[in-house]
Amino acid sequence: MTILIGALLLLAVLAIVLYPLLTRSRHDDLDEAALQAAEQLRRARERVYEEIRTLQQEHFMGETSEEEHRAQLNALRAEAARLLQRQREAEAAVEAIRRRVERDLDGEANA
Repeated sequence: MTILIGALLLLAVLAIVLYPLLTRSRHDDLDEAALQAAEQLRRARERVYEEIRTLQQEHFMGETSEEEHRAQLNALRAEAARLLQRQREAEAAVEAIRRRVERDLDGEANA
């Protein structure tokens, strides 16, 4: 009987100790996915900026007309703005996940 009570007590202690570790890894996976999405958006935006620089060089060298240059430049700027907005949204999601994890961990520590 003493062994059974000791085993149950050990299981309870293990559950209490391991629960925060297990829930944190679940949140870390969400955090990592959001971070990767933000990084992919940043890289895509950098590629658009590179395209803008190339377009500017081509226009300076006289390879594109003023009308063509403006149309392409406006399209690239709009794409960069869209990517920047999506990147900010992804970064805000990462921050929200981090705040939620901290709040959950603080709640578990206080419970």
